[in-house]
Amino acid sequence: MTEAEEPKKQVLESEKPSDLPPAPATAATSSEEKPAVVEAPKEEYKEKSEEKAPEPEDESKALAIAEKREKEQRRKRAMPAIGVSSTPLTFVMHALGVAALVLVLVWSIYFRGGFAWEATDKSLIFNLHPFLMVLGLVFLGGEAIISYRYLPLRKDVKKLVHLVLHAIALALGIIGIYTAFKNHNETGVANLYSLHSWIGIGVICLYGIQWIYGFLVFFYPKGSPGLRSDSMEHFGLFVYILVVGNATLGFLEKLTFLESSGVEKFGSEAFLVNFTALVTLVFGAFVILISVISQGPVEEDHSYSDI
Repeated sequence: MTEAEEPKKQVLESEKPSDLPPAPATAATSSEEKPAVVEAPKEEYKEKSEEKAPEPEDESKALAIAEKREKEQRRKRAMPAIGVSSTPLTFVMHALGVAALVLVLVWSIYFRGGFAWEATDKSLIFNLHPFLMVLGLVFLGGEAIISYRYLPLRKDVKKLVHLVLHAIALALGIIGIYTAFKNHNETGVANLYSLHSWIGIGVICLYGIQWIYGFLVFFYPKGSPGLRSDSMEHFGLFVYILVVGNATLGFLEKLTFLESSGVEKFGSEAFLVNFTALVTLVFGAFVILISVISQGPVEEDHSYSDI
C-alpha cells in the first residue's frame, strides 16, 4: 500500500458509523413503541369482554326462568290439566269438608256422649280419635294440597301456607292415633290388631317422611333443582289417597263394632256413620280432582325457583 492510499483509508474509516452506540438507542425505541402498539388492543379487548360478561344476578334469573319452564313442561307431560277453573270446585270441596266435620261432631257428641281426655267412660277418650283424624289428615291435609290451586297469593306465601297446614295436620294425626292407643291401653284392648290400624301407622309414618323431606328440600337447606321435582307432588297425592281410604275403613270398622254391641243396623246412628264416611270419601275425591285437572289463579312468581 502506498503512502497516498493510507490517508485515504483512514478518512473512510473515520466516516464509517459506529455500530455500538446506536444499538441501545434502537433497543430503547423499540421497547417504548411496542407497549403502545400491543397494550392498546389488549385494553380494548378487556373492555369489550367486561361489557359482554353477564352479571351474576342475570345468570340466576335466567336459570330460574329455565327451571320454571322445564318444570311446567314436566307437569304438562305427567299430569295434563284441562284448564278447569279451581274456584267453583273449591267451593264444593270446602262445603263437603265442613259437612264431614259437622257430621263427625254430631256423631261423637249426640250419639257417643262427647269428648274427654281423662274419664271413667273410656269411650269418650276414643271419640277424639275419629274427630282429630278427620280434622287433621283429611280436612287440613286436603286444604294443604289444594292451597296452590285457589289461594291468590305469591308463590312463596302459598308454600308457607302449604307447609304450616301439613304440619298442623300431622300433629293432629299423631294426637289422634295416641288417643286410640290410650283408650285401648286403659280398657285392656289389644293394639294394632286390625287392617285399619296397620294402614294408619303406615300412613302417619309416610306423612311425617313427606313433611320432613319437603321442609329440607324446599325450605331449608333446599335441595338441587333435580330434587325439586313433581315426584313430591305425586307422592303426596298417593299418601292422601291412603289417608282418605283408611278413614273410610275406620268408619266401617267402628260401625261394625257398634252394631255387634247392639246398635241397630238400619238405625239413625248407622245411617249417620255411613253417610259421614261417604261425604269424607267424596271430599277426598274432590281434593284429588282439583289438584290434578284444575287451573289455579295466576300469581306473580317471587319464589326461589315452585309445592
